[in-house]
Amino acid sequence: MAEKFIDDIKTEQQRVAELIVKLKNEIGQVTNTVAGKEVQIQELTGKLDVLKQVEEFYTKGVVNTTAEAPPEQVAEYTQEQQEQQQQPPQSVFTSEQPNDQS
Repeated sequence: MAEKFIDDIKTEQQRVAELIVKLKNEIGQVTNTVAGKEVQIQELTGKLDVLKQVEEFYTKGVVNTTAEAPPEQVAEYTQEQQEQQQQPPQSVFTSEQPNDQS
């Protein structure tokens, strides 16, 4: 009678151990699936942001082409252009570099 009881305990231990292994495997699979979904969500979020920026650019671009820009913005841009034009051209050669153009 005791041997039967011990065999039943061993069988139950084996069943529980197999169930634990099975559950751990399922958890691993779910974890991998979740990680994959998180990566996919991040990629799609990035694409959505880009699409929103493109839409905003085109809608604002369309609005800006039909309406004239305020004079203040035009004046500021012109002033920046003038400042850039007044700067002397910069040489690609520095005083440290030899000027080997023989």
